[in-house]
Amino acid sequence: MAERRYLVRFDDICPTMNWRVWDAIEAHLARTGVRPILAVVPDNRDPKLAVDVAREDFWDRVRAWQAAGYAIALHGHQHVYVNKDPGLIGVTRQSEFAGLPRGEQEAKLKKALAIFAEHGVRADAWVAPSHSFDRTTVEVLSDLGVTVISDGLWTWPFTDARGTTWIPQQLWGFRRRSSGVWTVCNHHNGWSDRRVAQFAESLALHAEEMTDLATVLESYAGRRLTARDRWDAFRALMWQHRLRPVLARMGRLVLKPRRVTG
Repeated sequence: MAERRYLVRFDDICPTMNWRVWDAIEAHLARTGVRPILAVVPDNRDPKLAVDVAREDFWDRVRAWQAAGYAIALHGHQHVYVNKDPGLIGVTRQSEFAGLPRGEQEAKLKKALAIFAEHGVRADAWVAPSHSFDRTTVEVLSDLGVTVISDGLWTWPFTDARGTTWIPQQLWGFRRRSSGVWTVCNHHNGWSDRRVAQFAESLALHAEEMTDLATVLESYAGRRLTARDRWDAFRALMWQHRLRPVLARMGRLVLKPRRVTG
């Protein structure tokens, strides 16, 4: 596995997102043939995501994106944080799901998936708001048929003991990296025209290394987590927290992955 591939992901996709910026981004995606992961909020109630007037054709657009080969991910339920549980990944301290009882998580996820189904949209993957979810979330998602997760700081995708495939998400901007599958997470609501132009330049620079979710799943589904993966994730999270002592939290997922995968 000596290759280097980049996935592009956009979070907070909802009817009231920044449509002027998005239209410019989408034009660059179409021109380069890049098929991103779009994390769609099924029933947005987060006022911070109310950036523009709601588009009445939003779900038409989502169906069109999926038909064009974009991966549509379930981005929580309402994007409303209820606690400060960092969950399995440990990147942030705010969550819509982590730490909640199974019944409450299951109710939220069923409602979210029902909204997708009502609008004829398939959940190709799970993307947790603020990267925070727990083992219960993973189990419920699996039971409901969502078996791809876009998150984690590993270098390569892997499939856990329950049959869920984890596609790592380690970057928040294009950076030159060694071999691996690197997902670049973007939040476009606050982007300037200059930031859009920089994104376009990055797409052009890495054109030959771009991939999509379907291709990654075809190539890596079934691969198992290795000790090297755990070490890479450990180093990455330590860097995310600027070398703060987070070993205790890391142990739940990186050092003891079997407890997570069930």
